[in-house]
Amino acid sequence: MSDFDIRSFNLNLVPALAALLRHRAVGAAAREVGVSQSAMSHALAKLRAQFDDPLLVPQGRRFVLSARAQEIATSLPDALEQLGAALGGGPAFDPASASLTLRVASVDYFEFTALHTVLAYLRDHAPGVRLSIERLTAESAAALQGGGLDFILAGTGLVHGAGLDHAVLFEEPFEVIARRGHPSIGRRLSLETYLATDHVVVRFEGRGRGVVDRVLAERELQRRVGLWVPHFVSAPLAVAESDMISTVASVVAERAKALFGVRVLAPPIELPAAPVVLWWPRAQNHDPARSWFRSLLLDGALFPATMRRRVRARRRG
Repeated sequence: MSDFDIRSFNLNLVPALAALLRHRAVGAAAREVGVSQSAMSHALAKLRAQFDDPLLVPQGRRFVLSARAQEIATSLPDALEQLGAALGGGPAFDPASASLTLRVASVDYFEFTALHTVLAYLRDHAPGVRLSIERLTAESAAALQGGGLDFILAGTGLVHGAGLDHAVLFEEPFEVIARRGHPSIGRRLSLETYLATDHVVVRFEGRGRGVVDRVLAERELQRRVGLWVPHFVSAPLAVAESDMISTVASVVAERAKALFGVRVLAPPIELPAAPVVLWWPRAQNHDPARSWFRSLLLDGALFPATMRRRVRARRRG
């Protein structure tokens, strides 16, 4: 077999060879392949010439395999399965049995608001799939392009680079959080109180002035900042134990209310909703595992109910 030259073999004969070895009968092999019995007989003649071996040896009213055919029959099924996997992109992805790590860069918005539901979903449906969450930095886009990351979850304007695809998952409205018993805030938050109260502002790498300050500047207004923090989770912690307030995404506000007991109020000015965007390398568009995880994010299946409703509302729109 080591002297066999695959380049000289007519690969069109492989289906006929597999059928003949399996059935040991020309008629049955012809029916499996979908050709006439005469055509299968011609194929057998060509195979005998290629291998310089009879392959099927008449014995009474039936055929038996030659020694050479027995060797081929032993190894051919595995070889065909491996070839099919190589050409067909491998076996179908099964989340329940898969074992892999997906690398996601994001600000801690994702960790604070959605990570608990993501982990619960993976525990129940894909226990061997692990997440590696990394902080979004100026180098994250290059890491995504180079294969060092699988996904980025971020707002608009934070990720740039060739070879990347993206989709807006949903648009998140803003709300204001304040501690219960705040001495200056009644049932509603007035613009006067909003501007006079110290704010906790989340400011992270790669981001300039935020949407709140841009909207205020358009009206020639300015808020007072008492604290800048680099993490979303820091804002409700600071608000819960001070008289400062913070304008955050709605899902952050609701999560902060559940965890820290803060009040959630409507902003006294109209603020545009903030897009939440998923980025991924175009080269991974057809990777089974990444496509599976991406589809869960795009469908909202991994998000808490509030975020999931917004994902599906955006899809309907």
